[in-house]
Amino acid sequence: MRINFSIQQRCAVINRAAMYFLKKCCWLLLYCLPGFVLAQQPAVKLNPDKILIGSQTQLTLQVENVQQNSSGIQHWFNLPDTFAHIQVVNRSAIDTFTVNGNTILTQHITLTSFDSGSWKIPVLTVLFQNKQTFTIKNTPVLTVLPADVSGMKDYNGFTDIIEVPQPAQPFPWWMIVSAVLFILIVALLIKWFRLRKRRKPLPAILPQSKDQVLDAIQQLRKKYPYALGAHQIFFTELIALCRGFSDAQLQQDTHSFTTDEYMVAVKNKIGAEPVQTNFFQLLRLSDAVKFARYIPTEKEVEKALFTATDMVKTVYQYSFQPKK
Repeated sequence: MRINFSIQQRCAVINRAAMYFLKKCCWLLLYCLPGFVLAQQPAVKLNPDKILIGSQTQLTLQVENVQQNSSGIQHWFNLPDTFAHIQVVNRSAIDTFTVNGNTILTQHITLTSFDSGSWKIPVLTVLFQNKQTFTIKNTPVLTVLPADVSGMKDYNGFTDIIEVPQPAQPFPWWMIVSAVLFILIVALLIKWFRLRKRRKPLPAILPQSKDQVLDAIQQLRKKYPYALGAHQIFFTELIALCRGFSDAQLQQDTHSFTTDEYMVAVKNKIGAEPVQTNFFQLLRLSDAVKFARYIPTEKEVEKALFTATDMVKTVYQYSFQPKK
């Protein structure tokens, strides 16, 4: 009885130990199974894997079971634009969708090649947020075939050179029109220079006495009426009469002086204000008409005649008045 009891006791202990170990294994399996089932599964597909030169194929990159936690994607597959005789034509955005709790990331890349041969897609690597790296070494191979010309019946063979007849040239009317316009422009320029030369006042012998100068100033009104538009000649001769008379009365020679130099030379010698101020303003107006192409009003022309007459009378009185 003692021996039988010992055997039963031992069997009970063994059964209890077996059940305890079985429970631990079940719990361990249930704990680890989701990790194996939901492990990330990167994949690469090439469709089609055989193309003609210049044709296109689509490379699909996909990663399943991506969670929005520490197992998320940190760096996507890095595929250069050109590799192994293959060029990337287009890259789609990375699509994200979930099926039954399974998050899938997918990208489609369009490829082409212009070199015949078999070209392997380079190794692709994806990096997860938990610093784990998954590398796809078994990448597909793209076979590029030369263009199929078996169905072409006629080739363009070598032929003799064919002379192409020259098209009829239109009559060069533009040359005739250009020549006529050139002649017309030259004629207008010649006429303009001749008219300008005519308008240039000729040097004349300036009158000496006061009465002669005043009479010459009044003659300018009849010689160059305002309606004629000869303002440059009018002011040129008017200022020449005034300056010539002042030089004769003041016994000086200012014919080569500029307007500013002349005003300095006659300052305080042609009377007091306002005669001197009005005369200097007349000199400025004359320069504007002669050099700046200023067109004076009829009122300004009449005032210029009055100012010149007043200046001549004042210089005459100033030069010959008895000294006290």
